[in-house]
Amino acid sequence: MSCTGPTTVVITDGALEELRTILKDYSYPLCVTDEVIHTQYSTLLEKIIEVPCKWIMASEYPKNSTLSLEGIDIVIGFGGGASLDIAKLIARDTNLDWISVPTAASHDGIASEVASVSHDGYKYSMKCKGPLAVIADTSIISKAPPKLKLAGLGDIICKTSSLAEWKLAHEVKDEPFDEQVYGIVDNALTSVLKDDGFETLIRAEIDAGRAMSIFGSSRPCSGTEHAISHAMDRIDSDLHGLQVAFATPICLYYLQEAGYTEYKPEVIQEFMSNRHMPTTFDEINTNLAAFVEDIHHALKIMKKRNRYSVLEHLGVDDANLASVLRDLGY
Repeated sequence: MSCTGPTTVVITDGALEELRTILKDYSYPLCVTDEVIHTQYSTLLEKIIEVPCKWIMASEYPKNSTLSLEGIDIVIGFGGGASLDIAKLIARDTNLDWISVPTAASHDGIASEVASVSHDGYKYSMKCKGPLAVIADTSIISKAPPKLKLAGLGDIICKTSSLAEWKLAHEVKDEPFDEQVYGIVDNALTSVLKDDGFETLIRAEIDAGRAMSIFGSSRPCSGTEHAISHAMDRIDSDLHGLQVAFATPICLYYLQEAGYTEYKPEVIQEFMSNRHMPTTFDEINTNLAAFVEDIHHALKIMKKRNRYSVLEHLGVDDANLASVLRDLGY
């Protein structure tokens, strides 16, 4: 077991103002961001925190080998997933605390200990540490491109698959399991299926990150649907949350067949279609043959991570897979 999550969580319009109080005992923050957020909000942030701030662009790290962190006493991740991931990595390497200030509700990593790292075209997870605080200013987040919110929704609704598969893997292969963690993620999922507003979504993303931190692994929130997304990244990646959601209905079909979920794939597809999330090969720029190959690669990823897939459990072959994908309208 690991930490239980951030000690401070603020989700509201104008939440950025809370940084003044949180940072009152620090003298030199490092702020990791991107060029757009820096242009739009750097002056505002510095006015709020009232101390000098060192800025680095996430795109420059770790390319910028001359980066000096001397005197830095806390790290702020201010931006999207890349900025938060780099903040996590710097906090880990310097043993400093970090604060998560997301500018989009695009993924469930805003409060997690896990950073997504790219290497040789592949993305993998690296253990870091959770944030001291999460400051989610909805007046900023609401201005992000709508597609980013859809990705965040995708990263939550895919828990219909990951939770069910986790329970299957526990009962069949004795993978580690925790009822408290299951309940946290399940509640987050249920809340978003009922209300997909920004505050509910952000709180669900924070709770999912907290659950992964408590459990010490991403397993509660990441199953075959996530492995398929990582496989898709090899060729032509879209937003992670859209990809995991895209892979969720096919996983749900087999989880339903195995008797481990009450969520019907068609219901999740309807949720996605109503919000203009991609549900067909054309909409996500792939095809049947490529997607089946991605699934093959995903199963290799699952095996490498010692995670049991429902597709392995049922011994699904390519002919059945292609037939079900067609029936589901992919």
